[in-house]
Amino acid sequence: MAQLSIPIPDEQISSAVMEVVKKLDLVPREDLRAYCPPLDDVRKDYFRNHSKRWIRNLIFDRFPETLDVNGGWAINPSGKEPGMRGTYVKFEQMKQWLAEHDDEIDWYEKLAS
Repeated sequence: MAQLSIPIPDEQISSAVMEVVKKLDLVPREDLRAYCPPLDDVRKDYFRNHSKRWIRNLIFDRFPETLDVNGGWAINPSGKEPGMRGTYVKFEQMKQWLAEHDDEIDWYEKLAS
């Protein structure tokens, strides 16, 4: 039996693969380094379900390096910046900071009434 060989240019293969990858939704929609969810979306999993007030008072106020104006990961930490509703976090930067500072945070501390 004779073998048939048909050369296919690499560009065509790459194009076809990318088309299938996109069709199967295997391409990340956005770079996680740029992912900035609202604080409410991460409170439960990353802040032990503490309130926004608790996070603002016991993390943002005590650790000013978390504020985006200081190069940190908390965007609009007061939630009151003109033209912006709510507080957002730079997700990957937040996760790294929390992992590095977990021992410095008293997760059981109560808010003053």
